[in-house]
Amino acid sequence: MGKVLVESREEYLLTNLERAINSGWIEVYSQPVIRASNGRVCEEELFARWDDPALGILNPYDFIPVLEKNGVVERLDLYILEKTLDNIKQQSSVGVNFATTSINISLTDFQNKNFVKEIEARVSAAGVSRSKIAFELSENTALIENHKIAVQLAKLKKLGYRLEIDDFGYNCIPLMLSPLFHFDALKLNMELIRHVPTSQKAVTIVDGLIKMSRKLGMDVIAKGVEDKKQVDYLCEIGCAKFQGFYYSRPVATADLYDFARTNKQFLTIEDAREEEYYTQVDKINIHELYYTKENSGKIKNRDNEAPIAVLEISDDEMNIIRMNNAFTRFISENFPEKEKTRSIRFSSMSDAPGAYVISTIRNCVYSEEKSIIEDRTPTGKTVHMMIQKIAENPVTGRVAVLFSIIFIENLSKNAKSLSYNYIARALSEDYVALYIVDIETNNFVEYHTDAHNHNITIEKTGKDYFYDARNDVENKTYYEDRKMFRELCTKENVLKQIAELGAFSMTYRADDEVGVRYVNYKAVIDKSDDKHIIIGVNSVDRQIKLQQAFKSLQEEKTIFSRIAALSGKFFAIYTVNLEDNTYSAYKTAQGKRLIGKKEGGDDFFADASERINKVIHPDDLKEFKKFFKKDNLLKKISDDGFFEYQYRLLVGKKQIYIKQKGITITENDEQKLVIGLINIDEEVKKDKEYAENLSVAETMALKDELTGVKNKNAYALAEKELANLLKSGEIKRFALVVSDINDLKYINDNFGHKKGDEFIKAGCKILCETFAHSPVYRIGGDEFVIIVQGKDYDERNYLMGVIEKKNNDNKLRGNVTMAVGIATGTSKSVINDIFIKADAKMYEKKKKMKEEM
Repeated sequence: MGKVLVESREEYLLTNLERAINSGWIEVYSQPVIRASNGRVCEEELFARWDDPALGILNPYDFIPVLEKNGVVERLDLYILEKTLDNIKQQSSVGVNFATTSINISLTDFQNKNFVKEIEARVSAAGVSRSKIAFELSENTALIENHKIAVQLAKLKKLGYRLEIDDFGYNCIPLMLSPLFHFDALKLNMELIRHVPTSQKAVTIVDGLIKMSRKLGMDVIAKGVEDKKQVDYLCEIGCAKFQGFYYSRPVATADLYDFARTNKQFLTIEDAREEEYYTQVDKINIHELYYTKENSGKIKNRDNEAPIAVLEISDDEMNIIRMNNAFTRFISENFPEKEKTRSIRFSSMSDAPGAYVISTIRNCVYSEEKSIIEDRTPTGKTVHMMIQKIAENPVTGRVAVLFSIIFIENLSKNAKSLSYNYIARALSEDYVALYIVDIETNNFVEYHTDAHNHNITIEKTGKDYFYDARNDVENKTYYEDRKMFRELCTKENVLKQIAELGAFSMTYRADDEVGVRYVNYKAVIDKSDDKHIIIGVNSVDRQIKLQQAFKSLQEEKTIFSRIAALSGKFFAIYTVNLEDNTYSAYKTAQGKRLIGKKEGGDDFFADASERINKVIHPDDLKEFKKFFKKDNLLKKISDDGFFEYQYRLLVGKKQIYIKQKGITITENDEQKLVIGLINIDEEVKKDKEYAENLSVAETMALKDELTGVKNKNAYALAEKELANLLKSGEIKRFALVVSDINDLKYINDNFGHKKGDEFIKAGCKILCETFAHSPVYRIGGDEFVIIVQGKDYDERNYLMGVIEKKNNDNKLRGNVTMAVGIATGTSKSVINDIFIKADAKMYEKKKKMKEEM
């Protein structure tokens, strides 16, 4: 149109507004909003630019104030809405679906009482969901408190549109306080963001606005983000969304459509179906939890803020998607090798430090309940953590989890402060449940473990353990054992047995969601606090069933023997006249094949002596001849009522087990000897098979699979046997040696469980070789006990010195070392008391060894 002199810019804009709209001088531009937690475009803002042939390119602030002042901005705003609706439909046709598209509208538009109807008519005609559209409102001092405007805004909100405050300032506060509606988001002024993080005042204001918005349930979008320092700081203080040149300058919507249509890369766009998931993630405030103040556990950081992270869990990996600076420092101080790590594959953590925590985090995806757990870091600190599921991504199936460190204890300053949780997890492989019960109040804490990882977490707390146990018996105990449980598991009975025997113990069948299984229930007094008892429930299902199988095999063998005696497979019966030894023989078809067809003779014993040299196995022949004499057989019958003898019969190259059975009878005043031959080959072979099975069952029930020594079940039996021998006076003195492998957890965490198993076996070998005449039992993961008697008892002090020397040698070589304690007892001693003394001496030794390191 050539060069035009414009005398009045305002007049020109008003005169040419309609022409600009119709001629396409006003173009719609888009600027993406980026979500901090995933780095993807989660929504867009559309706004107008006026490309005038006379005035050049005009930004919104060049012409919007003029249109607002003269009351004609409504025309422009409705035009932008129409273009926005067209843009949403075009993008959808090429697979681009933003969760939200926002546009600016002026508060002056609402002076038209039908403005909401104008919006509704256009949106309905376009068939676009209202939830996809957000209206941004800038503050206007003159209109901000207009009640009629607030009513119309409330109508928009009720219809399902989003409302956002643009360029937040002081004058917006009255509108924010309106009881008629709620703003969905607040956009921070770009002038304010420009001074972050260099200006402490700006930082303080932004931090306060973000916290205020979160408490009001509003998203926060930082406008004008231009560099990475701003992004990093805003992420750290909890800003969820960004908009600015750092990510993208405004782009014409027509160009965006062409990018999408031709598959050109611009920015990765968030799937609209994930919007609710990420909204839940963004709502988590990672700056509002603080440490419990404890000298041993306090970390010195800004305001003592707790380390918090939001994790995203998939089947095979875990990613950190949000974290505060306190969490970054915690990782740097305790896991320096992981300082830059933001993604972890679960397969790489099975034996690494922190594997227990990773496993608990992974399992958290299956539960809506929060977990409170604890673990030790490689630096020796016990860390108390809270883990809770936030939301599940409906598209990827990934689960967001809140991970917060709520308390830290520096165990290097207090080596005795190991928790029940840590001890139970370290020592009890068959751990099912642990209860800490206050004797005075009956209040209790219940800990549980999962079957795969033995991860111990607080399951629940309660006010009356014994009441709950009795009333929950219907749900957790096998019906045949419920009466026994109710009678035995009373507070009075438990405390009585603890007082008399040092512990209360019973075995019963649990019946719960896991199924029917044998468990051992054991209660002991807390040695450090006599006001509490520790109740442990351990699975002993495998051991009990092995013992039952052993007993069943014994009973089956007895039954089999009786049946064989009554209805054995007789294949020949001889009747011998004891006066002259003449005989007759009855043989079955099998008998004729085995021993021939001869049916009688003049001298039974002479014929038998000749025949046996050919048919009886050479290894059995000598003993058979000694046994098979007339006088000997008759004496045996006189003493026992019958005689029996077993041997092997040779049939060709095959050997068959045979049993002879004989009795005397009187027929027609003649005394006769009746001898039956029975084929017991099948029964003997079964008997051998049973014997082998019995041996295997007994070994499995009482033997530790890793070390080959006897296990804790065998020790329990030995303890009872020793108690009986002490009571009867057969044993006058004994000693118990308790041993614990040093630094086993450190070996497992840093070198793997295979190396840890080698340490356990090496330690066991030292104990077995040193106390060569005494039985060694493995009663825990790294704990052994030895019952010392006889020669080893006499040389016990020397043998303890041998252990000490091997410890010193191994310490220099980097091999296994053990803390060992010994206590002696007499026939008047209680075995459990001796064990406790030996155990205490062992721990004194362990403490001393740690101090010497």
